[in-house]
Amino acid sequence: MPEVDAVYRFNPDVTLAILAGFTRDRRVMVQGLHGTGKSTYIEQVAARLNWPCVRLNLDGHISRLDLVGKDAVVLRDGQQVTEFQEGIVPWSLQRPVALVFDDYDAGRPDVMFVIQRILERDGKFTLMDQNKVLRPHPFFRLFATANTVGLGNLNGLYHGAQRLNHA
Repeated sequence: MPEVDAVYRFNPDVTLAILAGFTRDRRVMVQGLHGTGKSTYIEQVAARLNWPCVRLNLDGHISRLDLVGKDAVVLRDGQQVTEFQEGIVPWSLQRPVALVFDDYDAGRPDVMFVIQRILERDGKFTLMDQNKVLRPHPFFRLFATANTVGLGNLNGLYHGAQRLNHA
């Protein structure tokens, strides 16, 4: 749960957009220059709503397996067994949590196609390896922050920013 910053200052228009995400289950992207507090803004709204919030930075080290999950060898009753460990997307989808994808426009294309599935209103997510379709928890919410709104690194400020697929 994010901590409330008692002196945080809110912009009415931005606040209304973020509140629409929380109250009307809308996907919201907040765009702005680096260091302007996009992610913190979402966290501060979540803190005041008492809504758990998880941030994930989509830097070049985040992989499809980090998002979806993978098989892992674990000890169960003294025996080594292989079991599926879900990634951040299926974990979040099944809980009343706001998932924030930071630096959305820096995500690798293979990662972005995983995310694309949950951008739709019903946001169902298929775990192919598990033969399972997950439906989002009624209080799951999805947000993203971006520096370039998917236009790529046009001005040289955002090395690694990707042009986003229009889908």
